[in-house]
Amino acid sequence: MLARLALANCAVLLLFATLAGTVSAQDGPAPIRGSLIEDRAARKLIEAGDARYEADETKKAVEIWQSVIERYPRSRVRFQAHMRLGNYFLERDRAFEKARVQFEAVTDEANRDEEQRAEATLRMGICFYEARNFGKCFQVMRDVIERFPVSENVNQAYYYIGLGHFQLQHYSRAIAALEKVGTALSSDDRQVRKVEAGKRLFVKIEDADLAATEPGEPIEVRCEASSGDVETVSCYPVGRNVRIVLGSIATRLGRPQPDNGTLDIKGDDRVTVTYIDQHTADKQLNRQTIHDVAVVGDALVAITDGAFSETLQGVVLGKTVNLQTTDADRDLTDDADTLTAVLEVHRAKTDAELEAEAIAALNRGDDGDEVAVNEEGQPEIDPFKKIDEVSVTFTEAKVVPAVARASIQPMETASVQLGAGASEAAGGGGETGTFSEDDDESVHSGIFRATVPLARADEPLANDSVLQALPGDVVRLVYVDEINTSDQVRRVEIDAKCIEGNLGGVRITQSQIADGELRIKTRLKTANALTNIGNRYKEFGLKTNARGKYDQALALCEEIMTEARQLGGRLLEETYVQLWRIYFEMDRLELAAAMAQRLQREFPNSGFVDDALLQLADVARKQGDRNRAIGVYARLVNMQTSQLRGEAQFGIAECYRELADEATGARATQIYDRAFQEYKKVFDRFPDSGRVGEAVAQMANYYYRQQDYARAIDTFENVLTNYPDAKFLDVILFNYGRCLYRMDRKGEAKRRFDQLIGDYPESPLATDAKQISEALAKAGM
Repeated sequence: MLARLALANCAVLLLFATLAGTVSAQDGPAPIRGSLIEDRAARKLIEAGDARYEADETKKAVEIWQSVIERYPRSRVRFQAHMRLGNYFLERDRAFEKARVQFEAVTDEANRDEEQRAEATLRMGICFYEARNFGKCFQVMRDVIERFPVSENVNQAYYYIGLGHFQLQHYSRAIAALEKVGTALSSDDRQVRKVEAGKRLFVKIEDADLAATEPGEPIEVRCEASSGDVETVSCYPVGRNVRIVLGSIATRLGRPQPDNGTLDIKGDDRVTVTYIDQHTADKQLNRQTIHDVAVVGDALVAITDGAFSETLQGVVLGKTVNLQTTDADRDLTDDADTLTAVLEVHRAKTDAELEAEAIAALNRGDDGDEVAVNEEGQPEIDPFKKIDEVSVTFTEAKVVPAVARASIQPMETASVQLGAGASEAAGGGGETGTFSEDDDESVHSGIFRATVPLARADEPLANDSVLQALPGDVVRLVYVDEINTSDQVRRVEIDAKCIEGNLGGVRITQSQIADGELRIKTRLKTANALTNIGNRYKEFGLKTNARGKYDQALALCEEIMTEARQLGGRLLEETYVQLWRIYFEMDRLELAAAMAQRLQREFPNSGFVDDALLQLADVARKQGDRNRAIGVYARLVNMQTSQLRGEAQFGIAECYRELADEATGARATQIYDRAFQEYKKVFDRFPDSGRVGEAVAQMANYYYRQQDYARAIDTFENVLTNYPDAKFLDVILFNYGRCLYRMDRKGEAKRRFDQLIGDYPESPLATDAKQISEALAKAGM
């Protein structure tokens, strides 16, 4: 078969990663939308919000992003605003329902950017995952996989499906989903023609012939750099899919040293990857399949201290400015290479200058010229003016990786892989964790340094090599990155403020948070982290360790309770929420219920109220007070705006089923009938609920108890086909087999019992299924 070879650069923490890219919107006529001028103005507001967010002015940033949606409702840029608001609510505010609403707006078909819709759908699923609504999470993640099969988000969807099943202790399904992480190849992946120096190069091979390969046998691929290094990459099957193999190799800047386990490259190299396809679809033998990529680097700039170890936000007049630029693709020779950047001084404009420019901009607008505006709708005026600049030549520095300084290793030592696209060496110089004992005088760091004197002067002199400024001026380092992982030239810059005095000798000896609100937020985040750690310990059966973390989290919340009561508002609400979650995880159910009631009483409009009601009902059900639980669930079902109504309806059905299990005779039959009707309500009234699969499964069990095997089988088929992530699929398969057996379809029954044994070997029903299967086999089935 014709093999398809694809490569990608490590950019996210997954088995298979790709270079970040942007999929442009499809061409063609669009629905009614804003003009290009509106798009440009909306984009300016987005950038203004980003700047406020980076300055930690989150409240203002949110207001600006919301104003984009309100002021430019037809502009396609509004979808970017929705994404930023969704990410803020999800990651910073932990308001999952608010975040979900923002992401849902981006999934609208009016958005022509398919990749953005895929990402928004994925983020909706993450909202459900974080809210522990795993059933709905599975449903949304399956939508990502089915609707956007060539999106890089498919890998993340499989990842969260696996995590959800792990949380539910469905370990076989978790393994099946996690094994698929990295197997989805996006449309971007097929176009990857660049590899960033210092990061791992991944190779993916799809070839039907690989199905005949012996288990555990590696598939070897040749990687050759144009500068001379040649390495062999061993690729191995991905999970159970023997037709796909993955392999990777670390890259670094350096002299070629073949067969050392690391691909040594330089800035202008090209890497050729060759796979030998032994049998092709057109019956050719041993045909080479070749993929060629260019070596690039994404530049970083910094203004640092004298040791070039820490980035500074200020520079001192009368001293030198220490500059550093990292750009791997400018390392071209064994000698110290050079590059050029510009160092500028910008000074704040006077009020008179700003007023004159604003008037001139308004006049241009009156003449029909296009004028950019800020978030207040006023002409956008740069508050700074450039008063001096010097061209700076940087020289490549010989930097030894931190791992090499700590311990010099022989060349055969395995290199270190870092996740999330991190450089594989300290300092971002693109070097990996291997180091030669040979006396290598070549310079291959990709890190370029320079120093420039900074003098104090009211009026800078032109065409000199000294930068001149006053206190309060801004020094800006500007570097043009012509070759990078994108298809465009990047302008990379960083600012530092000019001050008088001395930056040296400043040390932080004690850290104390004086602001009460910030202190409470910090304690709550710490308590939430400790609770999550405790949950992980509990999942692995380490109850003592879990209890220790819960106790620490509880102590933090109790410590801030008095202060939170004084401040009130959102902080007190979040404190209540954190306390109820801790109590629930500690199985202190009475205290959890009391805290949920207090939240509901003091914050009736809280977005956490439906969560509190659901957990209050769960506590009552867990304690055996099912009538009370049904009442609380019913209150939640009647909350028309809640996303948990389907969960509550399912809870009502479960309570009736448990009551029926405890009853006998005609009373039990009567309650089972009521439970069936409640499960049917989940299916009829809440088809988007994550509990639909489980409700339908329980309906099938009801048909089985009624000996209505034909309807039971139809319902079982519905669950297995449409709800692959439903709970208790092992029970469904077992009862499905029993139904088939009762209908004298014993061959089909055996296949279902065998499916249960293969898919859910850890199920307590697997032993019975095996005995039945063996008995049927002996009977000739």
